[in-house]
Amino acid sequence: MLAESAPMTAVHVLVPVKGLRLAKTRLAHALEPDLRGDLVVAMLVDTLAAVGGVDGAIPTVVTSDPDVAEVASAHGARLLPDPAGAPGPDDHGSAARLNAALGAAAATVRARDPGTDLIALQADLPALRSTELASALAEARRAGRAMVPDHGGDGTTALLHCTPDTPLRPAFGPGSAARHAASGALVLTGDRPGLRHDVDTVDDLVAVARIGAGAATSAMLARIGFVSAS
Repeated sequence: MLAESAPMTAVHVLVPVKGLRLAKTRLAHALEPDLRGDLVVAMLVDTLAAVGGVDGAIPTVVTSDPDVAEVASAHGARLLPDPAGAPGPDDHGSAARLNAALGAAAATVRARDPGTDLIALQADLPALRSTELASALAEARRAGRAMVPDHGGDGTTALLHCTPDTPLRPAFGPGSAARHAASGALVLTGDRPGLRHDVDTVDDLVAVARIGAGAATSAMLARIGFVSAS
């Protein structure tokens, strides 16, 4: 008789999204507010699609924007309200609010599911692959706590927390990579370009187009006539 396999530990993936009209201000010189909002939605859809390909992953979008909530729900994500007005990782002035919102979301999820692992993940990872996130999670589960620095090495695209008896302690914002590393999180780099390339600038759009953006973002880039440099 074959032994039963151990049940898979769930991982709740917390994805914070600010209000659409406040998003991606560093692209304001290139895109009108409505187009920036549509781009944010497209990147969120691709990010959620990649999360959905990870075994045991349960995506939860943290937002106060009803349009974001509608899209997230339509793509299989759970929802939590953002009491601080849904700041995002690219909004440097609201880093403290973002971290408070993520901390509150993590506490809510852990209260419902005490044994779950957690990932705080940026929403603007249109080239993310499920295999990249799954491999990072596997390393984090061995280490207990890990983080993925962004492509510039200063910020953080993912904070992975696999010690359910301790709080998440997010420290997003400028210089977050160093803060997360100093808090004891294992720094994960490796060959994970989609997981490390978030989007704040036109150059970032060029980079994710070269890596290979997901279907929703690719369609959005075609709509705005974006062509990456060869």
